[in-house]
Amino acid sequence: MNIDLRDQLRQKKQAYVQDEILASAATLFAEKGFRAITINDVAASLGYTKSVVYYYFKNKNEILWQIFLRMHESYRASIGEVLEKQLPPAQTLREILYNHALHVMKRKDWTAIYFRDESELESDQRALMSKRKREYDALIEDVYRNGVEVGCFKNVPCHIAVSGFMGMCNWLHTWFNDQGTLTAEEVAEYYCDLLSGGYLKG
Repeated sequence: MNIDLRDQLRQKKQAYVQDEILASAATLFAEKGFRAITINDVAASLGYTKSVVYYYFKNKNEILWQIFLRMHESYRASIGEVLEKQLPPAQTLREILYNHALHVMKRKDWTAIYFRDESELESDQRALMSKRKREYDALIEDVYRNGVEVGCFKNVPCHIAVSGFMGMCNWLHTWFNDQGTLTAEEVAEYYCDLLSGGYLKG
């Protein structure tokens, strides 16, 4: 086995274990709260010793920060894919809201942390994440502003409109049941229909 292949296998294993640790920590943080969980708890949930967790993450804060970073990256990638299509404003906004709502429901534990535990970050991390969240909302505000300008959206302040949309979607993680009668995709469609009834001009 050559050195490059060994390096690739080692990197894949490291990425896999990191993903396992983050997924387990997200579940524990969401259920019991960040402060109630220790590195030992995270390790025990996976059958690891705490030294294994410390090999990949220097402390509990780094685990939390990685959860925030990965969640934001996934939201940002999703909206980027929609914007690249250069669709009309109404279709663009619907796809953004649909994808956002779906993401909230598909990753409930991570979402709970992302919108609840920002105060647990260190001050510089908190400032950076707040900035990135504002930038994310600003992209959606630009879409809404374009819709107003072309006459297909109601002329209300963009920040108010987008704050309303995001607030409604972000709370889905508190009540959506993936064992319920409706799928996440069906709920996302219903939400888009309800929201569009508020912002589209008749």
